[in-house]
Amino acid sequence: MDSVLLGRSCRCGSHPGRKGEPAGMALNGIMFTSLTGLQVSQEALRVTSDNIANVNTPNYARQAVRQEAVLAGGKSNGVDIQAVERVVDRFLERAALGATSQAERSRTMALLHDRLQAALGRPDSESNLSARMNTLFESLGALALNPGDAVTRQQFLADLGAYTAEVSRIASAIQELRGDASAEITARLPEVNETIKEIFDLNRDVVQQKVLSGEPGPAENQRDAALARLAENLDIRVIENDDGSVDVVTTSGVSLVSKASYASLSYKGPGNVTAGTQFPPITISRINPFTGQPTGTVRELDGDIRSGALRGLLDMRDKDLVNLSLALGELAARVADEINAVHNANTAVPPPNTLTGNVVGLDASAPHHFTGVVHFAVVDQNGNLVAKTSYDFDANPTASLASVVAAVNAGLGGAGTLSFTNGVMQFQATNAANGVVIAQDDARPSDRAGRGFAQFFGMNDLLTARAPGLYETGADAADAHNLQPGGQLELAVKDSLGKSLADVTISFGGTTTFGDILTALNDPATGLGNLFQFSLDSQGRLVVTPTANAPSGARLTVVNDTTDLAGTGMSLSRFFGIGDQFRADAAADLRIVEEVPADAGLLATARLKLTALPGETALFKGDQTGALALQALETKVINFSDAGELAAQARTLSSFNGAVIGNFAVLADRAQQARDDTQNQKAEIEQRRNSVSGVNLDEELANLVVFQNSYNAAARALSTVQQLYDALLAVL
Repeated sequence: MDSVLLGRSCRCGSHPGRKGEPAGMALNGIMFTSLTGLQVSQEALRVTSDNIANVNTPNYARQAVRQEAVLAGGKSNGVDIQAVERVVDRFLERAALGATSQAERSRTMALLHDRLQAALGRPDSESNLSARMNTLFESLGALALNPGDAVTRQQFLADLGAYTAEVSRIASAIQELRGDASAEITARLPEVNETIKEIFDLNRDVVQQKVLSGEPGPAENQRDAALARLAENLDIRVIENDDGSVDVVTTSGVSLVSKASYASLSYKGPGNVTAGTQFPPITISRINPFTGQPTGTVRELDGDIRSGALRGLLDMRDKDLVNLSLALGELAARVADEINAVHNANTAVPPPNTLTGNVVGLDASAPHHFTGVVHFAVVDQNGNLVAKTSYDFDANPTASLASVVAAVNAGLGGAGTLSFTNGVMQFQATNAANGVVIAQDDARPSDRAGRGFAQFFGMNDLLTARAPGLYETGADAADAHNLQPGGQLELAVKDSLGKSLADVTISFGGTTTFGDILTALNDPATGLGNLFQFSLDSQGRLVVTPTANAPSGARLTVVNDTTDLAGTGMSLSRFFGIGDQFRADAAADLRIVEEVPADAGLLATARLKLTALPGETALFKGDQTGALALQALETKVINFSDAGELAAQARTLSSFNGAVIGNFAVLADRAQQARDDTQNQKAEIEQRRNSVSGVNLDEELANLVVFQNSYNAAARALSTVQQLYDALLAVL
C-alpha cells in the first residue's frame, strides 16, 4: 500500500498511480470506477424493482440491464449500462397476436350461438319446435277422427298456430342476433380507432426514448399491450423498423399504422334488421396526424379481416345465422306448402262465398302452363250443387289465363265469376248465400310446376308468411315477362369474407321474354356472366350456377329492385326468389290466414263430390277426406332443397324438423369446440411467451440480492477510497 500512496511504480506496471502517477490521480480512478459500479447497480435495482412491481401486469415483458466495461486508453475504467432491454421472443410475440385474434373470433361466435340455443329452449321442453310438431300431428289425428267437432277444430288450429308462432319466433330471434352482431361492430370500432391512434403515438414515444435515454422499454410495453387489444378485434401483422417504431398491417396487407399516418375504421349499421337487410361494409380511411382529418380514398375492409372479434361478428351476421335462417325457411316453406296443398284441394262445409288468391306476378295474357283438369263449383249452404264446370288444360295447351277465365265463367252460367286482375285470381258466387269450390280431378289433377290450380294461385291457403319460400313459377323462357318500363335490378356478389366481387344494375328495356332477362343476367359485361350462369329449369325455377371464376362461398344478393311484373307490384327478384332473403322469409311471420281462427268452420276438411248433379248433395259435413289428407302428411316423404348447410334430402316433415334443430346444435357445438381449441392454443402460446418474457418472482428476488451485494461492494470500495484520501492527507 505504501507504494501506491507514494506514487511509486509497481512491477506489473498496470495499476493507476503506478509508473510514477500521483497518488491523487490513482485514487480518482478508483473512485470513478466505484461510482460507475454504484450507478449501474442502482439502475439494475430500479429495473428489477420495476419487474417485480409488474409481476401481474398482462403482456408485460420483463426488462434486463445489459452491462459493458468502460475502456479508457485501452484499459478498463469501470462499468456502464449499454442498454435496458425488454426480454422478448419475437416469434412468440407474433404467434401470441395471431392466437389472440383466433380466440376472440371463436369466442364471439360461440357467445352468439349460446344465445341462440337459449332462444330455442331446452330439448326436453314441451314448447320447443320438435314438441310443437309432435303435438300438431296428434291434433291432426284427432281431427281426422272427428272433423265436424268444433272443439277439435279449434284445438288443431291452436296447435298449428303454436307451431307457426314458434317458427316465426325463432326466425325473429335469428334476425335479432344479426342485428346485435351489427350493433356490436358499431360499438367496437371506437375502441379499435383509439387503439390504432395510441399505437401511432407510442411509436413516437419509443423512437424518442430510444434516442434520448436509450430506455424505450416502458413505451414498448404499453405499445405491446395496445397491439394485443387491437389483435382481439382483427388480425394484425407487426413490422419492426430500425428506429424502434412498428408498422401495423392486417394479415392481408392493409396498413393500419405507419410512420406517416394511421387508419380509422367506420361502420354505420342499420336499425331494424330483416332477412333482406343490406349491411354496409366496414370502411377504412387514412388520417393525417397533423390535422386529424381523413385523407386519400375510402375503401372497404370486410374482405381483409380474417380473424378477431370483428371477423367473428361478420361471420355470424353473414354466414352462420344466414345459413340457419335458410334451413328454417326451407322447413317453414315445405310445411306451409304441404298443408296448403291439402287445404286447396278440399273445402269447408259450407264453403266460403269468395276465394281470393295471392299475387302471382302474371298477366292475364300469359299462357296457363297447366296440365290436367280442374273443376269449379257453386254450392248452396246445405251442400247442394248449384253449378259446376270443368276446364281441361290438356285440350287447350296454348290458351291464356284470360281464356281460361272466360271459359269457366261461360260454363258456370252466371252462378259464379272467376276473375284475374293485377295478378290475383278470385272466384266468387253470384248469390251471397252460396259458396264456391275449386276441386282437383281424381284421374288427371291440374298441375303447374307441381301445384294444382287452386294451390298455385293460393285460393284457399291455410298458412301464409312474409314470402312463400318456394319459387317453382312454371314460367317458360319464351313467355313474355310484361315488365313495366323503367324498372331496374341491382345485384351484388361478395366472396365468403364479404369482399365485393361485382355490383351491377340491369335495365330490361327492349326485352320482352324471360329468356331475354336470362340473356341480360348472363351478359359478362353488363350482367354477372363472369361469375354465374342463370337458367330456368322445367319447373320454371331460376337456377343460379357459379362459373369457374366464382370463388367458393360467393353469395348473390339483391341490393335494390324496382321492377314490376305486369303491373302487379311483384318484383322480378321476388317472383324468382333471387338471393337468400325470400327463402329465409318463408319462416318470417308464418301464421294461419286471418279468417280461419275467427271461424273454425272455414277449415277445409271435405272433398267435393265430382259426380253430383245440380240439386244433389256435393258436400257432407261429416266428410273427413281433407282431415285424413292432412293427417297423412305425418308419414309423407318430401323432397327438401339444399338450405344453408343442409343438403337436399328426402324426409318427412317431422324428420326434417329434427334435422333443422340438429343443425342449430351442430353449429353451436362447432363454435364451442373452436372456442375451446383456440383458447387452449392461446394459453399454450402465452405460457411459452411468459416463460421467456414474463416476470419470474424468484428470479427477480435473486437478482435483487445480487445487485444489492454489487451496490454494497461498490460502496465499500468508495469508502476505502475515502480512507486512503484521509491517510494521504495525513502523510502530507
